[in-house]
Amino acid sequence: MSALKLAAYAIDCADPRRLAEFYGRLLGWQIDEEESGDRWVELADPAGGAPLAFQLDPDHRPSTWPDREVPQMAHLDVRVGTLDEGHERAIGAGAVQLPQPPDQLDASFRVYVDPEGHPFCMCAAQ
Repeated sequence: MSALKLAAYAIDCADPRRLAEFYGRLLGWQIDEEESGDRWVELADPAGGAPLAFQLDPDHRPSTWPDREVPQMAHLDVRVGTLDEGHERAIGAGAVQLPQPPDQLDASFRVYVDPEGHPFCMCAAQ
């Protein structure tokens, strides 16, 4: 049996191009136009890993995390040198920081949401 390889990590959203552009700014990745269209947009990992893909879901509803009404189904963790560096990068790309839960105020991560309401974490290198 041959080894399996991750082909892409796809995120459902109402506007695939807009969300791909946000994550492109955040990560410094470029859109792969050859693999992209109106309903599917891919960001190419410059290190050669699986791309991030953004798939059209016209009924997408943003997560209400930490409230469970619309739970997060998955989230991305992005490794950064420092939390301040990660904060500047996230805000500069267009993210919104979420309040840190009281029991995690000294955590080595901060939680943000992208323009379509998907939570993600900026995690300090340890």
